[in-house]
Amino acid sequence: MKTKSRFNAFDIQETAPLEKIGICATQNLEGQPHITFINSLMALNETTMTLGQFIRGNSKYFMQKNPKVAFFILSVRTKKTWTGKIVWTKKRDQGEELEMYKEKPLQRYNAYFPIHRVHYFDLVETSPATGLPILSMIRSTLMTLAARVLMRPEKSGPEKSKPVLKPYGEKLFKNPLTLKFLSFVGQDGFPCLVPFVQCMTLDSGRIVFYAKALGQARHQMKPDMEIAVFCLKTTLESVLVRGKFAGYSHSGGMKTGLIDIDWVYNSMPPNSDQIYPEKNLTPITSFE
Repeated sequence: MKTKSRFNAFDIQETAPLEKIGICATQNLEGQPHITFINSLMALNETTMTLGQFIRGNSKYFMQKNPKVAFFILSVRTKKTWTGKIVWTKKRDQGEELEMYKEKPLQRYNAYFPIHRVHYFDLVETSPATGLPILSMIRSTLMTLAARVLMRPEKSGPEKSKPVLKPYGEKLFKNPLTLKFLSFVGQDGFPCLVPFVQCMTLDSGRIVFYAKALGQARHQMKPDMEIAVFCLKTTLESVLVRGKFAGYSHSGGMKTGLIDIDWVYNSMPPNSDQIYPEKNLTPITSFE
């Protein structure tokens, strides 16, 4: 896909509303991919993006430690999408941009989680506004469903003895209508972020997908590469998983990929935290 180094007037106008899907891919302190839903991400001008912070989350911390970020935006109104790369530059707790966020309809009367900080990014590259490839998405989803049926456990490897995804998380991934996004770190050091609605769980510990659903990104994925997959319902229920890419295989004449999940994260506020491997609960002894 062709990219450009500047947003135009249409891009700026259509990414401004908070009523949209905004996704950021970052890297944690170990260099592993991390994905977050951030609907306040927008094009401020031709070469700058901003996001408004309303809760403290890992992604805002990660992007300050490693400023290379990938993004995806879906306009609810026009169904146009944008993908690209940006570099975090600064944050501010006051100023014109913060007041702009506070005046937006979703924030104007928000007394519980108001936007209180703005993060700024320099644009590296962005795609032109692109329509959703509906027919291709449907075809890839049907191919993944067929592969899921054909990939019997004895052919795809044993399932982990202890469930990885909780039943609710597995149900989210099985739903072909949930939004999903895949990320890995590319050779240029930027996260690669790909819309990935066609994937679904083979069981509680593995994700299967039709290889062509990833487009050109499939050629960059190598066995044992760290992969993050974010699953999101339009009601904003979500779960983030990470694991190793197990490589490609052929099932019923179809090239399919498999991801072994080894980490699960509840990305929903107010208590975002690791689910798997399970963490021991510790009592709170200080309230300072």
